[in-house]
Amino acid sequence: MDWKKSTTALAAASFAALAVLTACGGGGDAAGPKSSFSRVVVAGDSLADVGTFGAKATVQNSADPKGFPLFPEIVAQSYGLTGQCNFYRFTGSTFAPNSTPGCTNFAIGNGYIVNPASQGGAAGPQSIPLQLSQAATAAGGRWSASDLILVDGGGNDAKDLIGAYLGLSAGAPGLANYQAFLGQQLDSATLAATLPQTNGPALAAGLYMQKVADTYYEAIKTQALDKGATHVAVLNMPDVTLTPRFRAALAGVAAASGGGSTGAAAAATLQGAIRQWITAFNDRLRARVAGDARIALVDFYADLTDEVANFTAYGLTNATAASCPATGTDSSGLPTYSFPACTSAALDAAPPAGASAGWWQTWAFSDGFHPSPYGHRLLAATVSRALARAGWL
Repeated sequence: MDWKKSTTALAAASFAALAVLTACGGGGDAAGPKSSFSRVVVAGDSLADVGTFGAKATVQNSADPKGFPLFPEIVAQSYGLTGQCNFYRFTGSTFAPNSTPGCTNFAIGNGYIVNPASQGGAAGPQSIPLQLSQAATAAGGRWSASDLILVDGGGNDAKDLIGAYLGLSAGAPGLANYQAFLGQQLDSATLAATLPQTNGPALAAGLYMQKVADTYYEAIKTQALDKGATHVAVLNMPDVTLTPRFRAALAGVAAASGGGSTGAAAAATLQGAIRQWITAFNDRLRARVAGDARIALVDFYADLTDEVANFTAYGLTNATAASCPATGTDSSGLPTYSFPACTSAALDAAPPAGASAGWWQTWAFSDGFHPSPYGHRLLAATVSRALARAGWL
């Protein structure tokens, strides 16, 4: 493979992302960032995990074991901070502190705002509220004005909610599972009053996501704001129905509903419901942070939606498919992927028909649920724009 050609192409894609940021009114000025940070601390899920499991949740860089930078690394570079490393490492059976000192990225792949019991619940490291608590402890229990805290989460919570909702088709067992799932955030009285209503299960899902947003905010307030943090960037939840995984899931719903116009209508109804649930989360989160100058709310939802709808304007050539090759299917019949096997060299060696080496560098997604390296550049631009509007960049 021609590494020079590949690196040049990725640099051009990065420049395109920067051009989008500038055109949308973001970025700083010639004097550099308006705030000076000594460290960037991160809590979240696989979007922000820079190496807990070894491979990052994107295309792997065959030329550099450190991999392509994810959005928190790119944002940190805006402040002259490099070398971000994962606080945890997965040993194969558990999560242990990284032996490298000074790591401030607490994000872990498959992280949740409401961490399921199968991952240790609120006491498991994949709990984003717990990550925030441990980050605060590592900071000595008090944040300073020179700390920038980045937090993302909610995508996996939405994924599991959608799965539980679709499980209602199994009848009584599916309903029992759905009620138990909702009971993680909703009290029994709310469930009893909501589920019997017309479209009650969908209404309950919206209430659930509002409560998840409350849990998200309360963790940020307790572990960051109440402990002196003055610069916290919080991502809202993107429209997960735009990812390759949920495009495939919706196609499956359409097929299972008879195909044709009937199937398309069923898939559109489900997509509309999911978007309402995500909007419920985002609206509640926006209301909770409103007027607090210590928080920069990052509108991941709006920007990803626009990037998919107008992908060529962002330098993208594909915003619907996964660039990594599928390695199998899961229990739902959806494609599975292997990030360690999804390398830049492998993708360059097997381009789609009519494409050439480097084709994947302008695709939005790596697998069914995660951004490509260029997708991370675009997400970093979204974050940087929010920081600029807050006067921090």
